[in-house]
This record gives sequence, structure tokens and C-alpha cells, in this order.
Amino acid sequence: MVVADSGPLIALARLDLLRLLRTHFDEVLVPDAVFAECTVHPHRPGAQAIRAAQESGLFACVAVTGVDQFAGDHLLDRGEAAALVLAQERACPALVDERKGRRVARQLGIPVVGTVGVLLAARQAGNVDALAPLFDALATYGYRIPADMVLEALRRAGEI
Repeated sequence: MVVADSGPLIALARLDLLRLLRTHFDEVLVPDAVFAECTVHPHRPGAQAIRAAQESGLFACVAVTGVDQFAGDHLLDRGEAAALVLAQERACPALVDERKGRRVARQLGIPVVGTVGVLLAARQAGNVDALAPLFDALATYGYRIPADMVLEALRRAGEI
């Protein structure tokens, strides 16, 4: 099981790879605040794919309480806070890309995986042909992945 934040959902949707979530996790939970954040503007990139994935049962939307207090205590946005609250409640990893959210998760003992981790696992399992074009596409979409993280993923995938 994993709880997803908006950044990885949008990144995977833009790459047309949301399906990878179910190939690597038995169950994917998305807090209602995260789903709303991703789909409130239907013309934003990835919004329609995320809505379709939810409708097809790729992931379950879950109501989460205590989000505002948690967000204030940790200075996180509402979506990240909801993802971490739910991951803590379910004692499962959180799928988070934002540096601050990852730091808070680690402080709370919540295991963290990100978009790069999902893509690397997919590459290693043979579910994607190559990482480099995916990282290039993400960069054109405005995703800033640290260069050392990209190089390490490419090295682990045998692409460099």
C-alpha cells in the first residue's frame, strides 16, 4: 500500500504512466484533498488522466481528518499534509516528491518513495524501456529533479 501526493500523480499522468502505480503497489490511496488539488481545474495537464484513473479503480480516494492542524504544525500544503496524515494512520509509505514533505515524513518515520523511485522500479521490472527520455520529458514539463538523483537512477538502470 502507498499513499500518493499530487506531484507524483501529476508527473505520472503527464507521462501517461499512472498504470505503474498498480504494478508496484497492491493498493494506492489518494487523500480527497490531493485528488481535488489534481482535478479541480480539468484543463490542467494530467487532471483528466487522474480522474479517469480514479474512475477505473486504479486508486481509491480517502477522506482524511486532522489535515489543517497537521499542515499548520509542519508548514505543509493541505495535500502533502493529507498524504502524510493518511500514510501515518495506515503505517504505509508515502509517495511524495516535494523536499519539505519528504523531510517531514522522514522525521515522523514514514517511509518515502518518489516519482524517480517508481520510474526506476518500473525500468528494473521491464515496464518501461528507458528512464532518460522520461526524465527529459519531466524536465520539459517543469519538474526539477536533482541532477545527482537522475544520474543515480540512470546508473542503477544501467543506462550510463
